[in-house]
Amino acid sequence: MLSKKRGQAWGFDLMIASLIFTAGIIVFYIYSINTTEEADSTINKLTYDGSILSNILLLEGSPKNWTTANVVSPGLLTNNKINQTKIDNFYNLTRDNYSAVKALLNTQYDFYIYFSKNITANGQVIPGMGKIPSSPKNLIKIERVAIYNDQPLTMNIEIWE
Repeated sequence: MLSKKRGQAWGFDLMIASLIFTAGIIVFYIYSINTTEEADSTINKLTYDGSILSNILLLEGSPKNWTTANVVSPGLLTNNKINQTKIDNFYNLTRDNYSAVKALLNTQYDFYIYFSKNITANGQVIPGMGKIPSSPKNLIKIERVAIYNDQPLTMNIEIWE
């Protein structure tokens, strides 16, 4: 009587499955590390640009009494207080030529500036200046304190990709 061996080669199948599983874990691990580093890098860049932007705006600007025609650096302060004429000029600049303002502020990112209290530009109360965020990616918010009409207020800058 001849006996036929019927068995399964499960050892080989198990080795192949283990190899595929291990490769999947390694790919996932490498992807996770790289994604975290890229996100941290983007957040650091946005935070840095937002801080620089807020520092520029909370200076007198260049020249000191700049206008929309001769602005080199659009600071909003005079004697450590927000100057109404500079607010009017900056509002007009951001409304009329947003990309030129981004170049003046030396940022590649979009931004929106608003204040904790009502401010006016050209005699009207405005909600803010810049580009209103619509589905922003990686938004960072910077808050700075300033004086407007002899009252403290918070200047909020949102900057995003």
